[in-house]
Amino acid sequence: MILITRPLAQSKNLKSLISKLGLEFELFPAFEINKINAKVPIQKYDVIIFISVNAVEFGLDYFDNILIDPIKVFAIGPITAKKLFEKSIKVDGYPEKNASSKELLNVTYLKFLKDKKILIVRGCGGSETLKNNLQVNNQVNYLEVYDRVPCQLTQLHSESINNFMRSKDGVVIINSVESLLSVIKLVKKESEAFLDIFKESELIVFSERIKVQATKLGFKRIKVAFNPSDEDIIDILSAKKNKKITKI
Repeated sequence: MILITRPLAQSKNLKSLISKLGLEFELFPAFEINKINAKVPIQKYDVIIFISVNAVEFGLDYFDNILIDPIKVFAIGPITAKKLFEKSIKVDGYPEKNASSKELLNVTYLKFLKDKKILIVRGCGGSETLKNNLQVNNQVNYLEVYDRVPCQLTQLHSESINNFMRSKDGVVIINSVESLLSVIKLVKKESEAFLDIFKESELIVFSERIKVQATKLGFKRIKVAFNPSDEDIIDILSAKKNKKITKI
């Protein structure tokens, strides 16, 4: 049984792929994603960094104001870069294997930036790693174009977690540290007795940062998918399924 914790509106493709793989799943959204009205930057930037696919989608309204040549465009990882390519935006660099702030900071051009004006397009909140490192020698600003609102416990959550807890060998897909914390809160709200059992589930997470946090919270079976695409998730689930069949 697979527990999908991403927003409902962003789960359609993953649901389809999991179904084709012959696996059961339940929906357990940790967040809702809401567009917000951001303040349009009034200055020209030298570098712009998109921190997620949502940053691209919800940042579209501001492209005419921020994508002014000559400008260098970077993405947090290959999936965000792909979304920019689809919008006909040239991407100057991104980590090809590990979608993370740490890996992005190792991209050659960004490692030696100095006296540049940098704009990071993202959602409200999140890690400050990128800004803290880049602003040592540069001016760094945020353009926050969406907000992640933690879900309240609904009938869908209750039904999903109860079905998941009855299953064997459950797998939980976690997109961020914030998602992990929200999921734990929702599970605990449904039943505190579920929490210890829930932590025995295997997690598929998208960064070492999430893995570290999950370990601190008591999870022991954690797999890191460094490229957070639906296809990479399916590859991990397929390998797990085939391994189980081989053992049988």
